[in-house]
Amino acid sequence: MFKNVMNLQKTIDTIPTDPIYIGQKKVENIIINRIEFNESEFNKEKVNRLENLLKESDENTTQWLQIIGLHDVDIISQIGNDLKLHPLTIEDTLNMSQHPKIEEFGDYIFINTKNVFINDEDELETEQISFILRDNTVITFEENKSDVFDFMTRRLKEGSSLRKNNADILLYSLLDSVVDDYFLTIGEISKKIDLVEDDLLSDASRELLQEIYNLKRDLVYMRNILWPMRNIMSKISRMDYEDIGEKTLYYFRDVYDNIVQMIDIVETYRDICSGMLDTYLSSIGNKTNDVMKVLTIFSTISVPLTFLTGVYGMNFAHQPELQWKYSYLIFWVLSIIITGIMLKYFRDKDWI
Repeated sequence: MFKNVMNLQKTIDTIPTDPIYIGQKKVENIIINRIEFNESEFNKEKVNRLENLLKESDENTTQWLQIIGLHDVDIISQIGNDLKLHPLTIEDTLNMSQHPKIEEFGDYIFINTKNVFINDEDELETEQISFILRDNTVITFEENKSDVFDFMTRRLKEGSSLRKNNADILLYSLLDSVVDDYFLTIGEISKKIDLVEDDLLSDASRELLQEIYNLKRDLVYMRNILWPMRNIMSKISRMDYEDIGEKTLYYFRDVYDNIVQMIDIVETYRDICSGMLDTYLSSIGNKTNDVMKVLTIFSTISVPLTFLTGVYGMNFAHQPELQWKYSYLIFWVLSIIITGIMLKYFRDKDWI
């Protein structure tokens, strides 16, 4: 019930309450929010027309243009053209398989990232988020509506110290929100690893093997996201970007340190998964050995009984034991005694 309510709320959040128009044409499946703030003021509004995406503002006012929904290529391309973005920036924004990267295009900085999270089906999912820093403006392109920036919006609205800073601090805060979500995702993967380890000790099933492979795949994907993000933060810290102040570099270095820490954690978890895979294979080998031991014991016990059966099953004319009155009973008693002696011997050797 709770999951259905959350899915319904997510669906509602992804649908713009007010239609967006280009001329007389209504645009569906896209949300554009414009947030303007300074130390004393905060204003958030929905943009209903694409003709004037950005407002003219003074140098003490920071502007955040939040564009949600990248599935209409023509509309996003037109937005990019209206914002005077380079065609390569528009192309990278629309390319959902693009790895995280940072590029400088004359008067603005373009950063492409991935938000990684665990969805309602308990699977790893990603969405693309692109950032543009230009003067006192930050522009974000989000693949879908998510809650990754909701906390930042509340902080700005409540009049936190964040409003005293410029657009470069806003960019840092938004990137830091994305990186903080990585910690949450890695924490969820850690819980899965703990559960698999517990199950591995009790029952090494085929489903458990598939779960181990899924964990390894998710960790490899996380590593492939974290390494480019590490390079982005390293490049920001080392390069001299005009729109990023010197004091802000310390904050980006902190994000860099967090990413390096997460890379170490992911590598550790990958080693744990490899160890679990070895443990699984060893457990399967031990089970196979136990089965083979039982079969070998049965085969060994049957050897003397088969020998007796073969001897007295021969069709020789003179076999005196066949003429005894109690020969059949003697055969069974002898078989039981032999079986008992062999079982006692195996038990004394701790073979069974």
